[in-house]
Amino acid sequence: MRRTGKLVIVGVVVLALALGGGFLLFVNRTSDSPPPAALDPAPTTTAGAATGSTQAQADGASNPDGTWQVSDNGPSYVGYRVKEQLASLTSPNEAVGRSKAVTGTMQVAGETVEQVKIEADLTQLTSDEDRRDNAIRQRGLESERFPTATLELTEPIQLGSAPVEGQAVRGEGKGRLTVHGVTREVDLDLQGRWSGDTIQVVGQLPVKMSDYQIEPPRFGPVVAIEDSLNVDFNLVFQRA
Repeated sequence: MRRTGKLVIVGVVVLALALGGGFLLFVNRTSDSPPPAALDPAPTTTAGAATGSTQAQADGASNPDGTWQVSDNGPSYVGYRVKEQLASLTSPNEAVGRSKAVTGTMQVAGETVEQVKIEADLTQLTSDEDRRDNAIRQRGLESERFPTATLELTEPIQLGSAPVEGQAVRGEGKGRLTVHGVTREVDLDLQGRWSGDTIQVVGQLPVKMSDYQIEPPRFGPVVAIEDSLNVDFNLVFQRA
């Protein structure tokens, strides 16, 4: 074989390995998705430490009644969790993106969550793949054009009993979600825990992109994205 022909073959092999390696790196990163939002472990007690209602009373707050706001310094986020099909895989891959640019308030009175309104900056959504993040800014979600998502209650949530510090509670209710300039009524299934000076609320909200006039964007090795996804959120509130 002539030397020129050998060089061409070697070049093709090197290019194929480079592209394949990059593609495998992409697959490995996105397949290792973070778990869905969940409540942090319940606070533990230590001998001689004031905990539970004793600590709450010492802090001057024996119940969580009042207005709460999303903490500026907390681990709060709102994001998505969706299945996407990669060209080289036979089963779907789970893509996860999150925005920590979240604001909002919550009003609690006894065993009732009277009001909640949350806003998230979707231009801050990040995943483990820059190409995915760039794609949804201009296509699909079009976050550059519709930067804000809003979730608010349409009726109070009845918890069944007043929250007890340190204990998890569950609440179901109705809400209104606005994404991509479209507003839809949604069913909410939330978990929360009051821990003295904070309240953590988590949940997964199943939606369909087509209900919000979103066309799932394709990019690189992604050949298809499911219409259904979960809006995943972890919100940490502090007293307003």
